[in-house]
Amino acid sequence: MIDNEARSKKYSVEELVAEVERLRHENAILQAELAQQKQTPIRRPLFRRSTLVWVLILLACSAAILAPIAIWVRWTFMDTNNFANIVAPLTADETVARALSKEVAGRFFVQLEINKRVKEALKEALPDKLDFMAGPIANSLQTLTQNITYEVITSPQFQVAWDKVLRVAHSAAVAIIRGDRSLPISRNAEVVLEAADLMWNVRGRLVEAGLRFLEKAPIPPDVARVVLLTSSQLRLVRARLQILETLNWLLPVLAIAFFAAAVAISDDRRKTLMWLSIALALAMVLSLILLNLVEGELLREVENPANLGAVKVIFNKVTANLVRMNVSLLIWGIVGGVAFALGGPYPWAIRARQKAGQFVTLHLTRRLAD
Repeated sequence: MIDNEARSKKYSVEELVAEVERLRHENAILQAELAQQKQTPIRRPLFRRSTLVWVLILLACSAAILAPIAIWVRWTFMDTNNFANIVAPLTADETVARALSKEVAGRFFVQLEINKRVKEALKEALPDKLDFMAGPIANSLQTLTQNITYEVITSPQFQVAWDKVLRVAHSAAVAIIRGDRSLPISRNAEVVLEAADLMWNVRGRLVEAGLRFLEKAPIPPDVARVVLLTSSQLRLVRARLQILETLNWLLPVLAIAFFAAAVAISDDRRKTLMWLSIALALAMVLSLILLNLVEGELLREVENPANLGAVKVIFNKVTANLVRMNVSLLIWGIVGGVAFALGGPYPWAIRARQKAGQFVTLHLTRRLAD
């Protein structure tokens, strides 16, 4: 009995020694493999998948900022109907009409030498001692001219004529830019907007108001000419037209492609869509801020403070469609970000889904009970 117990203990000790030796051998093998792995450099991928996803998100947002601008430029400035529909009604705006009437009246007075003609008329009608009245009378006439010009500009007849003139001038400009040389331009290769009818109308109204000395006053041709594009500007725009035409379709395609690629290679597509939406919203906020900065710089370039209101109205009207596109994309980004975030595993999202489910269930129960 005692011999069996001793033999059992002896056998157990031998097994333990063998197991220890086996473990030492395995440990030595593992240490050798570990040392070999340390000596062999591990090749890591140049870009991790998450890094590439973020690169694609940034590229998509950059294209999303530029795409509305390219579409807006072509849609606004290269289409005569769109351009006329935006710009022609501006003269009916009170702020713009006031600034324009002041500019026209000032040019009218300078070119027709109204002050000189007033003095000559007073010399014939009044004694020399009353020459001092020429200045106040001329100022009153300039105010009268501004009021008459404002009435002419805001009249329905002028609005119809102005729309036609603007369409003709813009069609000529676009045709020249696109290479149609058969359309007439000035001898200096300029696209000119003729506003002679406005000047003649103003002069006729002044004559009717009693200023007979203006009846035979000639209106110089340059007074009624507004140069829209010079030859150098035409060449520059023509050279950039092909780029604009390409960007008009390429940028939206690139934005969609980058968005789709980011989602396709992502490990967590819901999370990627959430960050894409947030990035899109931030990009549109940045675009709106940049647009506001451009407006500020433009207003600082206005030399006459009296025209600031008119320039602001014109800028806001012309860029209204660009702002609408940016705001629409901003709303899409916010809605998408919130929706994809609510679908996530976040505690607040789970609670929100539970609350929404309870609300819908309660509402349906009440509807069915009624």
